[in-house]
Amino acid sequence: MSKRGVIRVIAILVAFACFGYLGYYVWNAHMSKDATQTVSVKKKGLHLNTDVSATTEVVTDSGEKRKLYILQQYQELYNLNKNLVGWIKIEGTKIDYPVMKSINGNGEYYLDHNMDQEEDRNGTLFMDDACDVIRPSENWIVYGHNMSSGLMFGELDSYKSESFYKNHPKVQFDTIYETGTYDVMFAFQSHVFQDTEIAFKYYQFIDPASSQEFYSGIEEMRAASYYDTGVTAKYGDRLLILSTCDYDESNGRFVVVCVREDDGGRFN
Repeated sequence: MSKRGVIRVIAILVAFACFGYLGYYVWNAHMSKDATQTVSVKKKGLHLNTDVSATTEVVTDSGEKRKLYILQQYQELYNLNKNLVGWIKIEGTKIDYPVMKSINGNGEYYLDHNMDQEEDRNGTLFMDDACDVIRPSENWIVYGHNMSSGLMFGELDSYKSESFYKNHPKVQFDTIYETGTYDVMFAFQSHVFQDTEIAFKYYQFIDPASSQEFYSGIEEMRAASYYDTGVTAKYGDRLLILSTCDYDESNGRFVVVCVREDDGGRFN
């Protein structure tokens, strides 16, 4: 075979490989989207069993046993996967998903697995390992991929725009035990710092040890925020921190911080 013929064969093989990869990518994205939509359909179509209340038994710090009752709308989903800790929804966006938390402490499991525990490039929204909805931590951090398709937290960075914030000022986040509405307070860019760096690390802002630490963190986030929402919080209020990747810098993150409406959510 001539040199030109060899080059032609190689070109054809490369073209087939490219088409094959493209086809796999499209198929995989379609299957991932279907899996995501299936979870929402499951939630909407669940039969609510009002005769049985699913419960979780908790031992308090004082040694007292008490029961937490799982909300009816989440009982069947919880039975499908007991890693379920809640559901988040932002009206008018695609953000309408379960929030998971690996019970074995493998916080990164849901980076590439869906609620059915199948491998999925979209992953699933999940809560930081250090957070707790049973013995509630002060603040909750939820992570999700910034997907170009808009799935998961693919629309979260729309909060860089103040006009988007004004049209979407609230986040609905229910744990499996209680419903909750949160007011968006801050939206800012950050990144993952080196362990030795001295800086405010929002992803460690889970249980402030004092009011001083709390208000110091609030001021750091306020200063970094794209705009002033006028929403305030006081020490003891529960914050919901939403985090996704930001591609403007290496290890960049985009963060939206919300305060529970019946705790804070007050305007200056």
